[in-house]
Amino acid sequence: MGVPIDQSKPGEEEVLLLYSSERALANKKKSELTRMGPIPRLGVEDATANCEEMHIVLTDHTKRKQCVALVPQYESFHIQKWMRVDGKGGKLDAKEDLRYVSRGYQSNGREKFRPPEPKHTRRFWKMLLPYIENIDKVLSKLHPLVQKVAKNNQLVVMVCNKGQSELLMNFVCSLKARGLDYSQVLLFATDVETKELAESMGLTAFYDDINFSSMPSDAAQGYGDRRFVAMMMAKVFCVQLVSMLGYDFLFQDVDIVWYKNPFEYFDKIPEFDIYFQDDGAHSTRYAPYSANSGFYYVRHNDRTQFFLTAILMMGDLVLKTDSHQQALIAALAEHASLYGLRVKIMSRDDEEFPGGYQFHQKTGKYMRKFYRKEVQPYIFHMSWTTNKDNKILFLQQMGEWYLDEKCIQKSADKLGASSDLQTECCHAEPIIICHYRDKPSIIPCHDSPPIDKNKPSWWDTPVLTA
Repeated sequence: MGVPIDQSKPGEEEVLLLYSSERALANKKKSELTRMGPIPRLGVEDATANCEEMHIVLTDHTKRKQCVALVPQYESFHIQKWMRVDGKGGKLDAKEDLRYVSRGYQSNGREKFRPPEPKHTRRFWKMLLPYIENIDKVLSKLHPLVQKVAKNNQLVVMVCNKGQSELLMNFVCSLKARGLDYSQVLLFATDVETKELAESMGLTAFYDDINFSSMPSDAAQGYGDRRFVAMMMAKVFCVQLVSMLGYDFLFQDVDIVWYKNPFEYFDKIPEFDIYFQDDGAHSTRYAPYSANSGFYYVRHNDRTQFFLTAILMMGDLVLKTDSHQQALIAALAEHASLYGLRVKIMSRDDEEFPGGYQFHQKTGKYMRKFYRKEVQPYIFHMSWTTNKDNKILFLQQMGEWYLDEKCIQKSADKLGASSDLQTECCHAEPIIICHYRDKPSIIPCHDSPPIDKNKPSWWDTPVLTA
């Protein structure tokens, strides 16, 4: 189905299947079905043998008093949500009538989803106007670089500013240490300094002075701040440009390390248009896909190109929500329904594409398997982390930091732009430093302080099974 499927709990293993006519019933005689009881239990093949169409509803199986109504009527491909509320922003009240609400309406009366305001739209228009007016000029400059790095019509797309440059450099250093190829990487630098630094590290880099000149060069201090949101728009621009040129691409953030080339995975399962790492946060805000917008693979076709163009046109929602992840997932759901966009989320319960969800998992289950080499992931994405500083600290004690300290937050000219910065800055073995005892680490960090107050050492915490 493409959506991330959570592991079933007791009582959630079965599906209730309703038939619109007797002709769709299972390949069983009525008498045989009757003998099975009021609700016959059948295997998937028998139960669906005569279904020419199937409409699937995914619904949370919780203790809340929820009813599901199937209404014979003019067909809709959207689910309506009704709640007993006063219609004025009030809390759930059993005495009230059922009223239509948004899917983000909560029982406490709070609304998760609010539309952009005129100030967001006007701010976005100012950003969009030069992009549209100069699109052909930018594409003509970009195309030769894309042609240079692409192999089998595939490339890796990244975006970075000076404030995040050490994470970019560590990514390159980790590739070098593992002997992995980085020639397919195209770095969209949002400032000249980062372009020069990337090129000195051996990457192909593109700086768009028309659209990126006003982008901040400092690192975001936290999720959703002004710098963070500006970089979200840069990510929207760069993938839309590459899509317009007709290429398949892997987009990834800079806080990632590779263990194997991810293209090998995507080449094995060609039946989907777009693949996302599972963010892990299976909340209403990110339903139904929980797609992580910092690691995804796109196969070029009309569906994906229009999808990325639609995201571009939702820039005011990006500005309103302080992230393009929410806008992206909302568009995913509509484009999958309307245009048949084939979406695949690589489940958080699979081993191939771990990230912050697994790193911060209370059970510690995945990371212990990781250190015992019982899993063989393609990448690790240090998502779910407040800011760049913590990402570096976590990567260091995880055993995934390869960049020499003298190269952090230094420009190419200060390091010597004519020299080979890989030789100057990259270590062949990871630089392992303990910082927090309560976070996963490749070596015991018993003597380090906890990042969360009074938490015990991760190495001393008993392994939980859930």
